[in-house]
Amino acid sequence: MEVHLSQVSDTISIAASQVGYQAERAPGERPSGHQKYSGQVPGLEWSNYQPWCATWCSWVALKAGVASLYPRTASCAIGVQWFRDRGRFSTYPAIGAQVFYGPGGGTHTGIVYAYDANSIYTYEGNTSLSNDANGNKVMERTRRRRDAYVYGYGLPAFSEGITTSDPALKGQAGYTYAASASGPAGNSGSTKPTSPPRTVTVRAGQTITAIAAAAGISVAALLSLNPTVKNPDQIHPGDSITLPAVPDGGQEPQPTPEPPGPTPPPVSPPASNSGNVFPGASQFGPGANNANVTKLGQLLVQRGASRFYSEGPGPRWGEADRQAVKAFQMAQGWTGSSADGIPGPQTWALLVTHQGRDIPAATSTKPSAAPAFPGATRFRPGAINSHVTVLGQALVRHGYGRFYSQGPGPRWSESDRRAVQAFQHAQGWSGSAADGYPGPVTWSRLMR
Repeated sequence: MEVHLSQVSDTISIAASQVGYQAERAPGERPSGHQKYSGQVPGLEWSNYQPWCATWCSWVALKAGVASLYPRTASCAIGVQWFRDRGRFSTYPAIGAQVFYGPGGGTHTGIVYAYDANSIYTYEGNTSLSNDANGNKVMERTRRRRDAYVYGYGLPAFSEGITTSDPALKGQAGYTYAASASGPAGNSGSTKPTSPPRTVTVRAGQTITAIAAAAGISVAALLSLNPTVKNPDQIHPGDSITLPAVPDGGQEPQPTPEPPGPTPPPVSPPASNSGNVFPGASQFGPGANNANVTKLGQLLVQRGASRFYSEGPGPRWGEADRQAVKAFQMAQGWTGSSADGIPGPQTWALLVTHQGRDIPAATSTKPSAAPAFPGATRFRPGAINSHVTVLGQALVRHGYGRFYSQGPGPRWSESDRRAVQAFQHAQGWSGSAADGYPGPVTWSRLMR
């Protein structure tokens, strides 16, 4: 559904016009830096050199001529209460809504310009991909609607009403219900609708070339949309890659989903902190180190995965986690990329709701013994032997194929070294223990 509304259009246009702005930051200054907005909002001049996401929203409202419809404050928590006091706070998104993040909505804020069944699309001040709520830039962001980080939405009382996905407001005066909606683009006249930006989450073994091909664009075009990708050979499972919007009437390439399993129960609202909401693919995979990895491992152990863990489970993602996830996925009858050992929403839902099939017990038939470590001299510059090929094939099997533009083959190369180093980093090793040259432990883990 496309929306053509004057106050909404003005608000979103002003917000969009600021994308790309970055605050200045002197040496030793806090990450948010100092910016132009505080001094232009009467009453908030003092807020310069402070986190400025809420100040930015106040500035947008002021410039759009709707200052009375948004809270004028530098505090996210005060903003939440401002909307609550007016009976205009919801857990459902709306076009032009002020979205609030974090516990009690007090961590960060932005303005919604579009939403669909799974995501919200926002303009936010003082954010970045590396510092979500204090990153000193104005950016477009895409976030999962059911992410626990999303607290709720303040609904401005636009004169023409507001478009919302809140079913409780369906049919009420001043509200238009839409399960999904795209915000107005361009000037205030009728405009051709465009789809919101899309993102895909990198899965094990994927490359920039493969993602570009699936999206039907060139690698150069894809890289232009993802300026944070400095080296196209170095993307990692869990990374988010931005794709261009689907042209009007076009078909969006569909990623391979996890196969349908038993339907999980409805997801509880984020504010309930039930723990059932999928925390996102970025929480899992090589390099991940967080409490969600521990919880995943514990859930897997309950479902028959204890044999994969010699110790733990713990917060640092390891090969044991990947093997355990893969075993659980295969127990559901999934194959191929749907059983890659990286959990998605369906895997998580089955685990937290105790549905689906348990991991079967290990068969009594012992697998063939892994090849013994052939010695460090087999893996050095200039080495050419079959052990290099075996090593490379194992690295590809474990999700590190992105380092190879061709092969693997018998000649030791920088691609082999970088793949080994990435695997070693994923084990939590550093320094000389992650130099990219396999030793007995690296070899043993790769041959599992």
